[in-house]
Amino acid sequence: MTANPRTIALCIFLFLASALVTLSLRSAHHTGGWLPSVRPGKGSSSRPSQQVLGPKVAFATFLAANANPDAKATDEESAEINDEDDGYFLGTRVLAYQLLHSRTAGTNNSIPFIVLCTEDVSARKRAILKSDGATIIVVEKLNADWVIPGTDRWRDVMSKLRLFQLTEYSKILFIDADTLVTKPLDGVFYDEATLTQATLTNPEQIKDDESALPRTYMFSTHGDFWGYDHPYPPETDLNYLNCGFFVFTPSKVLFNYYLSLLKLPGRFDPGFPEQNLLNYAHRRDGNMPWKPLWYGWNVNWPTEKDWRGGARSFHAKYWDGDPSHDPVLKAIWWRQRAEMEGFYRGRDLARAR
Repeated sequence: MTANPRTIALCIFLFLASALVTLSLRSAHHTGGWLPSVRPGKGSSSRPSQQVLGPKVAFATFLAANANPDAKATDEESAEINDEDDGYFLGTRVLAYQLLHSRTAGTNNSIPFIVLCTEDVSARKRAILKSDGATIIVVEKLNADWVIPGTDRWRDVMSKLRLFQLTEYSKILFIDADTLVTKPLDGVFYDEATLTQATLTNPEQIKDDESALPRTYMFSTHGDFWGYDHPYPPETDLNYLNCGFFVFTPSKVLFNYYLSLLKLPGRFDPGFPEQNLLNYAHRRDGNMPWKPLWYGWNVNWPTEKDWRGGARSFHAKYWDGDPSHDPVLKAIWWRQRAEMEGFYRGRDLARAR
């Protein structure tokens, strides 16, 4: 029996159409899919302009006024020494460079970097960070009389919880300013731990004096090692979370729940203020347990072994003289700082022409 030429042609057409659809779907999956896509733009000094498609994601950090005991009395005096007295401000600038501009550590997608600032961060410093490419959001402080932190530099850290009010974003990765980034982090938004979870309903974990929990939530992070002596890959079944690096979905209901905990003296240990509040709210045996991220996204108490093992970011104050810091990672941070300063000098010279 002779095949009908029209039937053969129709089969070939359907096969080619199916292959084209499959190729398009695979390409979208591997290039970021729902992450902001990059489009070439005019007049950009560092990165292309972007057209955001789908849900919005962001990187974020928190910056309060300089709490360094050796801080200069005025912002003008700090400016005269290039803000060497304000490590967290310098760390925020390096972090902005790493995420937004670095050829090795920067993301391949144009994801905004939010700096949540308290009102007492000087207008000059905010303007510098904005010029660096950061999105500046100034917020009122969030405190409670009974919450007395273990050290003065943590006096305003509760204010970082205001990030949960930014419901225009579907996912935010919070990164402490004292973080070295050596490889892109945009893939963290694909981590399976960042999938939306249904809030559990264990009645024993529901407290009458606390606000209602959201129906769903997402809060993912990693455990704290409490020291440099840890293996790589590290243990992943830890119960105490470290909130120097965490991914979450903003939620007004969840934010109001946190506020209700602040009104209950003794509900959590205030020594590590926001960290212990989050450890209580997202305790592993509670109704909103935190989910562990892939261990390589970030390491607390990091060493060269973690870096050589493939970890992508490292939590430590490399700007200070702490002798316990890993010398290799400290050297990388200082090189990143030098790159940042050279990058902005070149940008400023180009703008002046």
